[in-house]
Amino acid sequence: MNPSPAILSPLPSVPSRPATPEAEWLDIAARTPDACRQAVAAVVREHGPELAAHFYGAMMADRDAAHFLDHTIVNERLRGSMTRWLEEVFAQELRDEAQAAAVVAHQRHVGEVHARIRLPIYLVARGARVLKAAIYSRLAERNLSPQDHLRALPYVGQVMDLALELMSAAFVRNSERSARADEAYRLFSLGQNMSVERERQRSVLLEWGQEVLFMLHRPSSRAVLPNLAHSEFGLWLNHKARMMFEGSEELGQIQDIVERVDSALLPQLRVADPAAPQLNALVGEFYGELDSLKFLLSSLFERYLEVENGRDALTRLLNRRFLPSVLSREIALYRGESQGFALLLLDIDHFKNINDGYGHDAGDAVLQQASALVLNAVRSGDFVFRYGGEEILVILVEVNADAALRIAEGIRQKFDAGEFLISDGRTLHVTVSAGVAQFDGHPDYQYLINRADAALYAAKQQGRNRVCQAPEG
Repeated sequence: MNPSPAILSPLPSVPSRPATPEAEWLDIAARTPDACRQAVAAVVREHGPELAAHFYGAMMADRDAAHFLDHTIVNERLRGSMTRWLEEVFAQELRDEAQAAAVVAHQRHVGEVHARIRLPIYLVARGARVLKAAIYSRLAERNLSPQDHLRALPYVGQVMDLALELMSAAFVRNSERSARADEAYRLFSLGQNMSVERERQRSVLLEWGQEVLFMLHRPSSRAVLPNLAHSEFGLWLNHKARMMFEGSEELGQIQDIVERVDSALLPQLRVADPAAPQLNALVGEFYGELDSLKFLLSSLFERYLEVENGRDALTRLLNRRFLPSVLSREIALYRGESQGFALLLLDIDHFKNINDGYGHDAGDAVLQQASALVLNAVRSGDFVFRYGGEEILVILVEVNADAALRIAEGIRQKFDAGEFLISDGRTLHVTVSAGVAQFDGHPDYQYLINRADAALYAAKQQGRNRVCQAPEG
């Protein structure tokens, strides 16, 4: 049987692509009859909230997408944002280069946000497909001629596809940058003075073991023996070691021992009869687990060389470039049912006056001493960054809002009570203002930083040398 002429007919030629996305957006609009564009604009104008609700309903029903959206602020704000986005991309009056440039820039910004919250690109594509189908359905209800209806459908598809393409390009670009930063942070973590860090962690592990054994000899304390996972060592293991030594065999073995101690050994020690022979056996097992942990720690650290890099040259705090990697990881840990965390943003009050009145060397000395004060005031599982200029940012892991506020206030009091040494034996009284923001589930870490920054600004406005807490939501 010979194929029909229709099958043999050539495909339509592919038009040459305009030089810029802005020109391409305008070209799509120019090639679409006004009646078609008006119909689509009317659909999104009249049914925008309904389309947005349909979109988020479909996404919330998807298990992969739900945890990115299961947050009151995200849900409420994004419905309105989606409505405005539809009106923007299908704007009937989009006619000139400046308007097109603004629309293109917005699509790229959306892609950057998706990369920042690590929303998989396939979920964005799935959402676009849901929206297309909903708009097609609404178009079918309008009083369009068959020809205009056929022209309106590809217009919707081309606009959505171009928007998705721009988002995807920005997503990939920013994801690659984040991946490089993640790897750089991991390499930087491995480049710390490993012998010092090893001894520090061996020391805090030993202190925890001694505390447990001391409490065993006090019947009133036995019922509240502290879990290893929530100890100083446990915080370091969960929030830093897991990134520093990702994939290492020893790390998995250490985590297994911690889980075994907390879930099996400590519960038995809490209820064991002090006079029973069983207690001695349990204590022996406890010592054995501690010895195993110390051996595995030594093996873990010995794998890596000491290379000092990646810190701020003046303060020796973490470099700001690693902040997105650490925050993204903390957010991922929170989704895994970790306890909450908080941001503390500190700013040295009247720092410009120090530089102007005593010289930049004095300013540098104050910054160095301030950094050391903050480092000594937080736990080994917390992260301390030089955020910029005289600002220091702290990620307080596994804390609630009240605990974060107490830590911030404690740091402020240490500044206020002390003196900072500058040249020629002179001292200065230095104070700080601080903003605290508790992580509330919003997937975009920049939202959390902005809340901490707003709280810091409030502290400055209220007279400095004080701590302000960002309101929830």
